[in-house]
Amino acid sequence: MERNVREAIEEFKREVKKLYGKRLKCIIVYGSHARGEATEDSDIDLMVVIKGKIKPGREIDKMIDIITSINLKYNVLLSVYPTSEEEYRKTKSPLLMNIRKEGILV
Repeated sequence: MERNVREAIEEFKREVKKLYGKRLKCIIVYGSHARGEATEDSDIDLMVVIKGKIKPGREIDKMIDIITSINLKYNVLLSVYPTSEEEYRKTKSPLLMNIRKEGILV
């Protein structure tokens, strides 16, 4: 993983921890960066697992300033997928099954 990508992920993690506190269960990198197949044009796929019931659109709204700031600062494209802890553990969608299989906890 390139240095600017690692730094962008670390800053995102710090800022999201400030936003959610103990509700933040984990952040998982998935997709091409997790598989080691990323190119310079690849987005950075991040799943944000949050305790309790959530509405993904509302969570994106809460994080949008963080996402935009990091995208501009590091010249990256964060693609953020918020989900509840329960959905992450129990849902059997192909996407979530793949994230559980190949994702990297950060």
